[in-house]
Amino acid sequence: MVLKKHFLPLAAVVFLLAGCASEIGVRENSVSGRRNYSVADLTTNELNGNTVNLLSNFLLHDLFRNEPEQLIVQLEQLYRKNRDVACVAALADTSLRIGYRLQSEPDRSCRFFLASAVYSGLYLKLIDDDRELYDEQRIRFIRINNLAMTELFCYLKERGLERKSGFELAMPGNIRNVRFDVPQYTLPIPENELAQLQPCAHFSTRNLTHDTRVFGLGVPLVASIKPGSRDVGGILVPGLPIAVTVVGDFDFEPTAGKVSARLRYIYSRTQSHVKLGKHSLPLAADFSTPLAKAAGAPQKKNFLRRTFKVKEAKEFTGLYHLEPFDDKRIPIVFVHGLMSDIRTWGQMLNTLLHDKTIREKYQFLGFAYSSGNPIFVSGAILRKELQDLRQKLLEQKRSTEAFDKMVLVGHSMGGLLSRMQITSSSTEQVAVVLGIEDLEAIRKEFAAEQFEKALQVVNFKPLPFVKRVIFIAVPHRGSQIAESWIGRLGSALIELPAELVRRNLRAKNANYTGIDNLKPGNAMLKVLGELKFAENLPCHSIMGNQEKAYTPGGSDGVVPYWSSHLDHAVSELVVKSGHSAHRNPLAIQEVRRILLLHVKP
Repeated sequence: MVLKKHFLPLAAVVFLLAGCASEIGVRENSVSGRRNYSVADLTTNELNGNTVNLLSNFLLHDLFRNEPEQLIVQLEQLYRKNRDVACVAALADTSLRIGYRLQSEPDRSCRFFLASAVYSGLYLKLIDDDRELYDEQRIRFIRINNLAMTELFCYLKERGLERKSGFELAMPGNIRNVRFDVPQYTLPIPENELAQLQPCAHFSTRNLTHDTRVFGLGVPLVASIKPGSRDVGGILVPGLPIAVTVVGDFDFEPTAGKVSARLRYIYSRTQSHVKLGKHSLPLAADFSTPLAKAAGAPQKKNFLRRTFKVKEAKEFTGLYHLEPFDDKRIPIVFVHGLMSDIRTWGQMLNTLLHDKTIREKYQFLGFAYSSGNPIFVSGAILRKELQDLRQKLLEQKRSTEAFDKMVLVGHSMGGLLSRMQITSSSTEQVAVVLGIEDLEAIRKEFAAEQFEKALQVVNFKPLPFVKRVIFIAVPHRGSQIAESWIGRLGSALIELPAELVRRNLRAKNANYTGIDNLKPGNAMLKVLGELKFAENLPCHSIMGNQEKAYTPGGSDGVVPYWSSHLDHAVSELVVKSGHSAHRNPLAIQEVRRILLLHVKP
């Protein structure tokens, strides 16, 4: 009874001392809650825990909710007073969140995104050090800076200011003005050849198996190039988008109360780090989005028309640089197959770019042609394009050391064209291809110039600068599909230029077209199969089997194993796949393995 008598007053005292605070404890997180555990996480709209602590310490939560500009002024004063890094972190974090909150008022929200970029840039440039390699705060500042710079860049772009200079923007509370200086460009082409710059964040890729992005500082952009642009050496660069990253570089001028800003546009394909103050930071990059945007662009004439209307395809035929040419990197030349085009390599290219070593060691080109053309004609065009490119490098006194380690990757008919670059033909074989008994007979019939052009098509030696070839689903001995009604119909639909049929090739049985050339027993295909390979040149075979992987035999539905197999190949891989084996992830990983082997010391 005594205990009960004194219990209620005691409980009241405890309650008063405890106030209304909730009991301390824990609760289990859901799966999504676990994802948000890291203090560097920015996937939610909540402030970072350290920022919440600082706002609590100085009773600033009300300002955050109701007077955001005054909050920034107060945090600035705190930083000037104690130079605490936590204040810089809170300035960057709160400015970013407020900017998002005010996005319905673009001019106002821009001030906060600008402030967030400035404060996070201040930390990364002047305060951060290299003592803790895995410092989570550094990662958080990088992510805050990237998000703020993305929104700031979009604001500038909407007003046509992203490549301008001499203008100023105010930070919240008018505590400072930021003056933008002339942008800096570290690109493989002149700045005036850039057509448009768009944030990769504006787009989502479709149907790519890899998201080929690199963590680092900066805002990845899709940089479109004006058609017909050339690099400093006069080599045509693609009208395709390239990967560029923009970094905001801010410098304080305390006496003037201003901040100077410079946007730095960096070609992320060849530069992996960016210097900011005394620090070298990894550069953010996105290789998938520019590639997907290029692949999704409408075509002037699709590959079917290019196949059947050979003459119309002439303007599209040639060697395409899928990126500005770089003397220091080894060219990989992709050669597509029947009724296809360069876009068919998108999946492989995107996946290969995921590998840092391949990004550093290689560059990518593609050969486009009409697969309706006779294979020897297309092979001759490819040969001349490669020779002309090397000659251009020599004329410009540029290094060919990397160029002379070239790798060809050919799919289907493209493998036959690639084979012609590493084999040699004899006079007797030339006569067979031309459909005559001896060369003198055709020399008498055609003018000298016509004869020489015909001879260039079928009389050749291995290109000495091609050092490795990868064959994927290649019909070395033909495909029975070419003999089927589908093949006959396709061949009948192909319109070859009259002068080609009359002048260049007179094959027996009038088997002129590329489809005809794929028939088992075709004279041209038979000759190609007899051509001698260059000595000591490694070839690799990858083929599909619709039934099962890693098992010789079967067919990919178009090319049977007996046709795609090469006895002298240094490696062979059979993947479970249809004829589009070049898009199969296991085949792509095999190509990756071979390319890494090619550059192994």
